[in-house]
Amino acid sequence: MLIKTKIEPKYLFRIKLFSLLLFSTYTLFSQNIKGIVLDQESKKPLENVNIYINKPNNGTTSNEKGEFYLNSNLKKSDTIFFSILGYSLKKHLFSELKNSTIYLSKKTENLNEIFINSNIKLNSNISFKKLSSIKTGRHSFASSLVGSKIYVIGGDASNIVNTEKKALNDLSNTAESTFEDFLKSLKMNPSWENYKGDLQVYDITKDTWQKSDLKFRKRAYNTLNCFDNKLYIIGGKSLSVSRKHEYLDDKIEVLDLKNNTIVTDDTNPHQAVNFESFIYNDNIIVMGGSVKLNKKGKKVYTNKSHIYNLETGYWYELNDMPKAMEAKGLLIKNKIYLIGGFNDKPLSEIESYNILTGEWTKEGNLFYGIEKPALTYNQNVIYIFNDGKLLTYNIVSKDLNEYKIDLNLKASELYYYEEKIYLLGGYIEDEFSKSSSSNLYSIDLNEFVKTKIIKTKKVNEKLLH
Repeated sequence: MLIKTKIEPKYLFRIKLFSLLLFSTYTLFSQNIKGIVLDQESKKPLENVNIYINKPNNGTTSNEKGEFYLNSNLKKSDTIFFSILGYSLKKHLFSELKNSTIYLSKKTENLNEIFINSNIKLNSNISFKKLSSIKTGRHSFASSLVGSKIYVIGGDASNIVNTEKKALNDLSNTAESTFEDFLKSLKMNPSWENYKGDLQVYDITKDTWQKSDLKFRKRAYNTLNCFDNKLYIIGGKSLSVSRKHEYLDDKIEVLDLKNNTIVTDDTNPHQAVNFESFIYNDNIIVMGGSVKLNKKGKKVYTNKSHIYNLETGYWYELNDMPKAMEAKGLLIKNKIYLIGGFNDKPLSEIESYNILTGEWTKEGNLFYGIEKPALTYNQNVIYIFNDGKLLTYNIVSKDLNEYKIDLNLKASELYYYEEKIYLLGGYIEDEFSKSSSSNLYSIDLNEFVKTKIIKTKKVNEKLLH
């Protein structure tokens, strides 16, 4: 992998994050809204209600008095969601919410009986439902949930077979095999490296996929973020025409969903693969990743973080991460949570970064290292999937639970939408091959109530710096 940096010094500044956030808060002040959330029957305030736009991690929560204050770049037509465990989801238009009172009604579900019936038999595995498949299997793709649609751009669609290892295994385990058969097997190599450059859109409400006519750069191990009805595709790597070389991609592609047009930006100081990125106000924050291979063929990792202001087009350097690594994480309110990752081996740490204070905290450890977990979030719970295991981490109680699920996939992606999580793509790996998956599954959150926990523990916090 090569780095081709084209950033002029005048475009890159090192600043304190507080200054940038102060500017962002000022520009969005006119969009502030406040209100109070009450129980419909008792009229008592509800604490820790999630109030968000489009995604649960794009918003705030109510305080002990039921009060909330939402500071976001909103339009009158935007819908605000109110959700908390045990109550029905409620939606309101932004234009209806200024200085208003919201009432939530309690849910009435038979599933509550599961908690009090000690004789109930729990399932050994989380159940799931197979949905419509994406046209081409892929992993390590860029994606984002926007409203009720999942946007997928690019990804690694390769199918790799270790023909030498497989041929040797066949030779040693089959009495009739000859050395001539071994040589023939070596010539028949079905491996194919391929990165995608298409846009596929899944409509959750209709269970349908639609392929766009737009063409994007063929790349994988990149990220995708949505802001102001525009998709930002950043980073990753591409293959040479011969597919013998890999190159870091230095372009940012911006898709305007309203006009269906693509604009390319040549300025990207954070060129990496397997990095993480997040939308925060009118900024994109990028962290970590691997940036090249050294002379011995080993990955070189970065601990750098940058912030890209979408209003001005300027990039800024942030404080370094505690350590260099390939990263996976998500943003919840004003905190970034990094889960697992990779630095010569799968990592088990759960770390958080407070955007407002600039402090890094070690939340604790997973049960084992996970290189590239699929992640999503709802109501204080982070859902973590990898290779037949589905974990939940409660960011308030610090409880970490693990469940079994009969889906042996790696490098997939997870999305939360209306009491279900959706698992897309990834790859299946065995002793001789690695093949991309085109499958999409849905998992009802009630499954966690009905399924046996196979491991559980509380994780312990530790302030890093």
